[in-house]
Amino acid sequence: MSRYLKQHGEALPIRAEGKSNLVDFGALVAHRKENIRIRSMPAEVRPAAGGRQAPPRFSGSQSDGAARKAQADAEMRELDLGERRKELTRVVEVDRAGRDAIALMSSAFDRAIETEAASLSLKYGWDERTVRIALKGYSRKGMEVFHREILERLDAMRRSDDADEPVGQSVEAAHLQ
Repeated sequence: MSRYLKQHGEALPIRAEGKSNLVDFGALVAHRKENIRIRSMPAEVRPAAGGRQAPPRFSGSQSDGAARKAQADAEMRELDLGERRKELTRVVEVDRAGRDAIALMSSAFDRAIETEAASLSLKYGWDERTVRIALKGYSRKGMEVFHREILERLDAMRRSDDADEPVGQSVEAAHLQ
């Protein structure tokens, strides 16, 4: 019992009385029932009075916390390594680069419209102002189609990520932010 209390003492209320440390026997029994390292099979979940399930009394042992911390540390090291190897890109950087690319593309279209309107006006004898208005309409329509396509693809990627994602893991944890 002293070994068990050394391992899991942080989860049990211990009260010092003289040279002895006392633990509530009921709390000790409840903790041993909930401790996954002692159980040979999963505990049966029974609803408490009123149909609601009672929350577990103990949040876990020190070894459970250490295992979760070790797993999180390993995942962080893996992400750091991927970033140093240039295998990962931060979401913020991708977002910024995408917005910059769209702004550059829109600017290029606007510049091309001016020169194309002038050349089409000379080549076919059309009114330059009317040609410019028509080309700007085509450019705007093309940007709308491009925007819609990109949003649909991003939405499909998010749905795919959500379907592959383990329970309890968020998309932000799966991708660097």
